[in-house]
Amino acid sequence: MDPVPAKTRYALPPDLFLALKSPKLQRKKKIHKYVHKKPNGKYQMAFLLYERLTDSGASILRPTGENFRLAGYNLVFQAWEKRCKPTNQGWHVSADELVRIHTSGAENNQTRRLIIDFHPSSVRRIGLIELLDIYAYTYEADTPGDAGWTPMMFRLRDIFYEEYDHDITPDEKALTTNSLSESQIGDEFVEFLYLGGPSWAWGKNGKTNAVFLKKPVREYFRTFF
Repeated sequence: MDPVPAKTRYALPPDLFLALKSPKLQRKKKIHKYVHKKPNGKYQMAFLLYERLTDSGASILRPTGENFRLAGYNLVFQAWEKRCKPTNQGWHVSADELVRIHTSGAENNQTRRLIIDFHPSSVRRIGLIELLDIYAYTYEADTPGDAGWTPMMFRLRDIFYEEYDHDITPDEKALTTNSLSESQIGDEFVEFLYLGGPSWAWGKNGKTNAVFLKKPVREYFRTFF
């Protein structure tokens, strides 16, 4: 059973959360905090690689069965390394570049998409959003040249959202999300998260992943919205 009352169905994350400001979801008059239960009982999201295909002239998205990783020494860290490890300054990486890094150059954003299932453990709703860009600002650690922590602004957009008044099975969910039309893509929105150095990990269990933005970080992000 979904651990949250049916009328709200929004669990509060202990470590990593997205308080999404999507106009599409705001029209539903709800505040969304998207999470996914870990094996240890904590929550996080699922990061899924989808392929983009053309069927009868229409673009569709289908799951590849692969996952991608942003935290740790994975995509965000690798993008930072490619830029010669900038510190005390802002930097940007697009979804296209992240796909190229993930696939070692074999694919790009025209053939693959970075999709986030923000509550994959839920049996009463399906919600998929797409990662478009990451704008980051990496502070320098006490050791010159090393990364301290990295506030990030994600540019995202709605891909698919549906609530149900009954429990859905994994097979039903897989059937629903197996072929998504690009024509149903919704509004764009942004979210702020951070990665902590030196491990580039999300916030620890039991802590939120909120970000306090002060100068010059605030001035850097102000440029984009």
